[in-house]
Amino acid sequence: MSDKELLGKLKAKKGLQSLCKAFMCVCGTLSIVALVAIPVIAKKDGPWFIPALILGVMLVITLVMWFMVSHIDTELERELGTDFIEKILSEKVDLIDYQPFKTLSFEPLRNSKLFDLFDRIEGSDYFKAVYNGVSFEYCDAMLTSRERYGDSNTNITEFEGGVIRMKLSNPIKRTVIVKQNRNKGTGSLEEAAKKKAKAGFTVVKSGDEEFDGRYNIQTEIEGEEKAILTPAFIRRMTQLSEDITGRLFISLQENDVTVAICKSEDYFDMPSVHKMENAEKFKELYRNQLKELLTIVNAFTAI
Repeated sequence: MSDKELLGKLKAKKGLQSLCKAFMCVCGTLSIVALVAIPVIAKKDGPWFIPALILGVMLVITLVMWFMVSHIDTELERELGTDFIEKILSEKVDLIDYQPFKTLSFEPLRNSKLFDLFDRIEGSDYFKAVYNGVSFEYCDAMLTSRERYGDSNTNITEFEGGVIRMKLSNPIKRTVIVKQNRNKGTGSLEEAAKKKAKAGFTVVKSGDEEFDGRYNIQTEIEGEEKAILTPAFIRRMTQLSEDITGRLFISLQENDVTVAICKSEDYFDMPSVHKMENAEKFKELYRNQLKELLTIVNAFTAI
């Protein structure tokens, strides 16, 4: 199947999905109207069973539409991954594994100590690959925690974005956390520093004024950060803050590096229909996203 044919197929499914969502909205509105009408008509000894029948039919149609929307989402992600994303990844990396519905393992991400609170991870577009001799894995992830407010439980989103995990060639002791300060006020940074201090971390400075203005550094063993914060590393991280659109959270821990890129849009997400008019432009969107991820991987290869 050519790119043009595949794009047409994806757009047709996307259009069908939009139609199903419109039907859901209409059925939902009619269900509300019917629900309100039942007691009103019954009170006047009218044929209340008619709006009751309408309500039942609308609920069945809404359920069917919801199932179709969910099913089309799954089909779109599978076809998009197999016919576009997997091929684009293979252009630049030695792809070992790609699974559109898989995410990173819970424990390694929890053990990275990047985030204090989360008890659930959801994600997609997992892949494992080798680039310039470095093995790494990636996925889009949303980390949530469940908190109790009064009599109900609420899911709190702790992080949403992309996550990269790779190996260090030069191991360090314990954990060093580097967090980008972008769009954060002084108050929130001080609060974050207090939380880490309570958890056994110390806030330190690199001595480079520009780097310290861009990043907040926390270490479990004071002085251990010096093994990481070399002039070359500081230059690379300073450049990364210019090259990457999202805010970076970095954990350096023994042989492991975990980089979380906090951003509102997922990498390799299903684009809107107007971005699918041209197959090459569509592919270029993913190529640029992959380029950004590989820029991050490159920044850590010399550690």
